[in-house]
Amino acid sequence: MNQNPKKKFIGTLPQKELLKLYSKYVNAPKVRFFKSFGLGVIPGERKGVIMKTLEGFKPGEPPLELYNCRTSGGVFNLGHGNPKIIQFLKDALDGGLDLGDHILLSEQRALLGEKLAELMPGDISKTTFGVSGGEAIDTAIKFSRAYTKRKGCISAIGGYHGHTGFALLTGDPSFKDPFMWNFPEFKQIEFGDPVAMRKAVTEDTACVVLETLPATGGILIAPKGFFAEVREICDNAGAMMIIDEVQTGLGRTGHLWAIYGGLYPNERIIPDFMVLAKGMSAGIYPLSTCSYKPFIEKAVFKDDPFAHISTTGGSDIGCAITLEMLKIQSDPSFLNHVIEMGKVFKKGLEEIKDEFPDLIKDVRGRGLMLGVEFCDEMFSQLAMLSIIKEGVLLDYCDNKKDTIKILPPLIVKKHELDIILSKIRSGIAKLKKIKKN
Repeated sequence: MNQNPKKKFIGTLPQKELLKLYSKYVNAPKVRFFKSFGLGVIPGERKGVIMKTLEGFKPGEPPLELYNCRTSGGVFNLGHGNPKIIQFLKDALDGGLDLGDHILLSEQRALLGEKLAELMPGDISKTTFGVSGGEAIDTAIKFSRAYTKRKGCISAIGGYHGHTGFALLTGDPSFKDPFMWNFPEFKQIEFGDPVAMRKAVTEDTACVVLETLPATGGILIAPKGFFAEVREICDNAGAMMIIDEVQTGLGRTGHLWAIYGGLYPNERIIPDFMVLAKGMSAGIYPLSTCSYKPFIEKAVFKDDPFAHISTTGGSDIGCAITLEMLKIQSDPSFLNHVIEMGKVFKKGLEEIKDEFPDLIKDVRGRGLMLGVEFCDEMFSQLAMLSIIKEGVLLDYCDNKKDTIKILPPLIVKKHELDIILSKIRSGIAKLKKIKKN
């Protein structure tokens, strides 16, 4: 009898033993953090919209079945183990693809670059590849500084663009202060405030970097016309406009790009840079992209075509998988599905809000990127825990802790959303009982 291949990789040791190994050799504070919330579990088998744990919350309990509404920030847009992507990966490996060589030219980077140019708004047609969203943001800021010969960068309070180099500088103090990583040229303003933006952008500003719907910041919705004003401000000042669609891009809002119709249908803004990551991997192989207008290329690569490199960024195998993902997620029928499921999900969450008005203040978002704001931070975190224990994996917004963010896989079906909504309601109902007591 052939051994189940999953057993080679999942459940190799009891969960208790794996937690000890993780604590000893990887990150002990992280293990303590999850245990303090009663969530000392390790993911096991996963398929579609569901992820199981190796064991339950307590030793010896059976595995939990969780509907994944965290999706690692949109990494699993196509769910876990999407059969089309898995088969494509096997075919690509059998067909001779591997990482490739980042210094040499690449067939797969050429093909993916062409596809991205076809899908990008306006004249954004050049792409530099990386592995993570932070790396891609770093690239956009580097290139902006090279083009403008300026150092300043404006970002939003509560926004998040990564934990690396320049990306870290755009974040809130809690992310960068521990590393003494504060440059005076990097400033933050309130998201959605055009007056503050006009004051902040000067002749020393190289770029403005913004998420279209700040996820870590609370799934915030900018006022109509805000991004058009940012575009105008950048144009007048000669600054670059960088849009971070790491979580909102690739159909999360029901449109391929949130900046181009996905936030407000009649608003189609063309930035200078578009940054993508997370979902670009199709949940299988890491890849990020920094795409930009062609005039920027001359400032960066004219004198040195190797001025920016990434050893594993834009690997041949990663580019091939991303191309297959884009075929699926750019299809109008796929995007229509996201719009319809988004309507179902938001309506269900609003009904839950109406049932518990003393606990829930607001439901907001676009498509299948939704936030539920509670009356205070404590109830938000208690709600998160209660809902997870009901069987729905989600988390709170780190820079706005009174809000939980909900990002199910884009392939989710109505009957699955009905189950998810039922579990969310049940978790909040139990929280209501705690409040009464």
